[in-house]
Amino acid sequence: MEYLVASILGLVQGLTEFLPISSSGHLAIVNLIFGHELAGGISFMFFLHIATLIAAIIYFWDDIRGLLVCWLPKNKEMKKERKLFIMLIIVCLVTGPIGLALEGRLEDMSNSLIWLACGFFCTTLVLFAAEWISRSHQESDLSDMTMPQAALVGLFQGLAVVPGLSRSGATISGGLMAGLSRVEATRFAFLVGLPIIAVGALKDGVDMLQGELILPPWSVSLLGFVIAGVSGYLAISWMIATLKRIKLYWFGAYTALLGIVLLVVWAIGR
Repeated sequence: MEYLVASILGLVQGLTEFLPISSSGHLAIVNLIFGHELAGGISFMFFLHIATLIAAIIYFWDDIRGLLVCWLPKNKEMKKERKLFIMLIIVCLVTGPIGLALEGRLEDMSNSLIWLACGFFCTTLVLFAAEWISRSHQESDLSDMTMPQAALVGLFQGLAVVPGLSRSGATISGGLMAGLSRVEATRFAFLVGLPIIAVGALKDGVDMLQGELILPPWSVSLLGFVIAGVSGYLAISWMIATLKRIKLYWFGAYTALLGIVLLVVWAIGR
């Protein structure tokens, strides 16, 4: 049973981390279904984030490399990359304090059907609002982004630590509301998520070395890790290609339906 649960959690994490439907909310639902069957619980879910971090780094390596070398004296012409680097820092400065303030309540929220349903409904509202507001904006690219617009994306990403509220959905929506094109908003959303996921992975690494992070047996953990990484890479590629053709309304409808189902289950189980 451990291998089955690890496989499901890995697949859910990989697919939903980069789709605007909330990976944390879906992982919480899987854990509730299986009654936290897998040793490690929420620790294992955070561990799977490392796999999707690696997948994102591989996919966006050219962008990451550009951000790292753009400050070298010989690369003064890389002004767009420098601008993007500064915008990423602004996003993180806004996101960080919000995430830290909410961190202590995340596990309780993950175990509550009401909180999860509210999170999914918030995802729906954000996605619908982004599509509606973006209709009146002239599309721009990242080189035109301002500091207040980057702060808006950071605010959305910070609030999206709440289970059920999609981080990718919130940041894509923030980008659309800031006037970015659909492709640029999606690319920016995935890039700004990298530092946040990396900080969480670093914290998990420290906890693991200190013996505070409990994981399933290594073979079970490795299976979930590999599945999360591969499915995460495929999800990034699919999402960037798909959002050129479809609206966020479809994802919003899905999260609304999921929220309703959770409320019905909660009401029946009372």
